[in-house]
Amino acid sequence: MSSIGVDIGVSHVSCGLYNSESNQLECKIYFPNTMNENVDIDVSTQFFIKIVINLIDRLIRENNLCMDEITSIGIGCPGGVDKNRGIFFGSSSLNVKEINWREELRKYNKEILVENDCTCAGICEGYVNHMNHFLMFTLGSNVGIAYMYNHKCIDQNVWDIRELNKKNKNDRYIKSFESLSQKYNEYKHKKYERKEIFYGIEKGDIEAKKILRNYINDLIEGIMRISENYDIKDFSIGGGIAEYSNYFIDQIRESLPNLNIHIAQYKNDAGIIGAALLEKLIRN
Repeated sequence: MSSIGVDIGVSHVSCGLYNSESNQLECKIYFPNTMNENVDIDVSTQFFIKIVINLIDRLIRENNLCMDEITSIGIGCPGGVDKNRGIFFGSSSLNVKEINWREELRKYNKEILVENDCTCAGICEGYVNHMNHFLMFTLGSNVGIAYMYNHKCIDQNVWDIRELNKKNKNDRYIKSFESLSQKYNEYKHKKYERKEIFYGIEKGDIEAKKILRNYINDLIEGIMRISENYDIKDFSIGGGIAEYSNYFIDQIRESLPNLNIHIAQYKNDAGIIGAALLEKLIRN
């Protein structure tokens, strides 16, 4: 059984075909988001819908996929969703309003399923690593948190954990990956991409090392606070920062020896796979 998974992020939209029998992400493509908050939200929403449809069409066309072999399309959305009706509530970061994905994707004649994007990443991690009780982070342009129990996200616990995450009035222990480049750009008075901070670390940039160290120290403190309040021993880190885990994972594990800190097995692709697995979990 194969399903298409779509992972909607602030920086990009990704789409792939996952075979749940062979447990393989067989193909994937990405498209960078260029949403403009100054554009009328109705126009911006329609433009974004076309981006997603064009990406799915491109995945099918470039990989010669047979639609008869695809059973569903799952979509991971940033923020709130109505899973029963297939509705994404919209996002100010994307400058889009409410979207009924079942209606917009009806041309494919497949079951359309929606879920929060971090929960999708948690579904992937729980499924491939056989974990039933853990906390999932997706650290990208925003912070995603999913309290996963038996392959479901417990929403009330997520809200409580977000409150625990408050460092002070205007700051958080667990921050978005974007904050790394923001601080680096403030120091350099430039506008570098996020990867530039790691390029700077490779070149011996002291300020880049300091910014990353402070970011990881806050992340460690945030995980400690959560662990003290919830009986969680397993934590999984996904999102864009997972691609750079070799720069920090040893430090986190040494600082938290009594906890199991995982980097998402499929890193930033966990959301695609989790979205594709939605149908399988529902049937099971």
